[in-house]
Amino acid sequence: MTTKLLEGKKALITGSRRGIGAGIAQLFAEHGADVGINDVVRDTEADKAIAAVESLGQKASWHQADVGNADDRTRMLDEFVAEHGRIDILVNNAVASRDMHFTEITEEFWDHLVGHALKGYLFMAQSVANRMIEHGHGGSIINISSVHSYRAWPHDGVYGIVKAGLNRMVLSMAHDLAGKGITANCVAPGYIDSRVLPEDQESGRGNDEYLGSALGFVPSRRGGLPKDIAGACVFLASDLGEYVNGQTITVDGGFLAGGYPQDSQPLEPGMPGAAE
Repeated sequence: MTTKLLEGKKALITGSRRGIGAGIAQLFAEHGADVGINDVVRDTEADKAIAAVESLGQKASWHQADVGNADDRTRMLDEFVAEHGRIDILVNNAVASRDMHFTEITEEFWDHLVGHALKGYLFMAQSVANRMIEHGHGGSIINISSVHSYRAWPHDGVYGIVKAGLNRMVLSMAHDLAGKGITANCVAPGYIDSRVLPEDQESGRGNDEYLGSALGFVPSRRGGLPKDIAGACVFLASDLGEYVNGQTITVDGGFLAGGYPQDSQPLEPGMPGAAE
C-alpha cells in the first residue's frame, strides 16, 4: 500500500479485541494510525488484535475498560492520551449483540444495553470531543450503528432502539460541534460475519453457508466482512471524508434495498449488525 490515509493519527476503538472492532484496528494500522485496543477482558483474541497492529509497524496500547462505567471511560481516555499524546479518532463499537422478546424485556436488561450502547457512546464521544477541542486539532468520531436501526428483526427491540438513537445522536453532534473541526458519523453494518473462527476456517468467512436464506436478500451476494466496515471507517476518519458530517452510512451489500428472510432468528452474535 503506497497511500496511508491515516498517517500519524491516534485512534481509540472500543470493543476491539475481536470481530468488527479488531478489523477496524487492523485496517487503521495499515493506513498508518496508532491504535488503542479496548474491551472488558484481555484474552488471546485481544492479544491477537494488539499483535496485528504492531506487526504493521504501528503502536498499539491496551485499555481494559467497561464503556458503560463512567470511571472506566475517564480512566481509559486519560491512559490513551498519556500513551499517545492526543486523540484524533474515536470509534464507538463496544456492545453486546443480544436482545429479548418485547413481552420479556426487563428494566435491568434495558438499563444494561442502553447504558453501554447509547449512554456509554454519548459520554465517550463527549469526553473525546472535549479533548479534541482542548487540543485544537479537530478529529473524527464514528459510532457503529446497525441495519437494525432501520428495520425490525424478531426480539431486537432494545438493540434497534439503541442503534436508531445513535443515528439521531450524530445529527446533534454535528450541529453542536460546528466549527470545531470535528466530524460525527455512524456506520451501519448489515450481515457481517464477525464470528470467532479457527485459522483453517477463515477462508470461509462470509460464505453462503453463513448467510443461509439471507443470501437472496443481499444484492452483493456475499456476507460482509469486518474489513468492509473498517473501510467505511477509514474513509470517514481520513481527509477523504472530511465533508461528511452527521450522517449514517449503511454498509450492507444492498440488503436494505429489499426485504428480510421470513425465517429470521432472534439476534445473536454474528447476525446482521452484530458489533462483536
